[in-house]
Amino acid sequence: MAITKAEITKAIHHGVRTASDSYWWWSAGKLSLADSPEYLVTVEVARNIYDKLGESESLRLEMQYAKVLAGAGIQGRGAPLKAIGGGNKADLVLLKDLNKPTCVIEVKKNPNYGGLQTDLRRLQDVVYAGRRYRGLLKHGFLSICLSGDADSVNYKIESATDTINVFFERSKRARAKCPSIRKWKPDKDASIVDASIVVEITPPKK
Repeated sequence: MAITKAEITKAIHHGVRTASDSYWWWSAGKLSLADSPEYLVTVEVARNIYDKLGESESLRLEMQYAKVLAGAGIQGRGAPLKAIGGGNKADLVLLKDLNKPTCVIEVKKNPNYGGLQTDLRRLQDVVYAGRRYRGLLKHGFLSICLSGDADSVNYKIESATDTINVFFERSKRARAKCPSIRKWKPDKDASIVDASIVVEITPPKK
């Protein structure tokens, strides 16, 4: 049985928590997720997703978008395919039968406004192009990792959520429909807080 969207979202959040806890322990309680390399989160997210994959599913890290598009049967050089950038690499790609992309996942730590917009646009272009070509590539996820003191993290969560909502409200292809947004933040009090937001991008049904 194939992994579900809900399981992917849960695995992403759990991967962020695992990376946060691991780096805290490794540094003898001195460092937070903000001090860690982004690839640590990517690897932990991949590990958690892998545990939920179905028999015919596999996972790739740092897969070129050109190969993602080719595997999904997406062809052409015009917009929005040109904007995706075939030379760019997707952090994580789920595949069926070893070579058929079904889902793209990007992992970002404390992204700025412009970076967040770029990743949202790229994922949206990929997912919508996949829908037009009626292939297996139908979903995209953006994992946003946030770190800082409690007040700054609350502000970052609100700011990122506002940016996401505005982006999709302005997008004609999204038909003003905001994607599913799931948030995680620990309940415990701490001087440094790590949190995550998962944005699920799925095109509306015709």
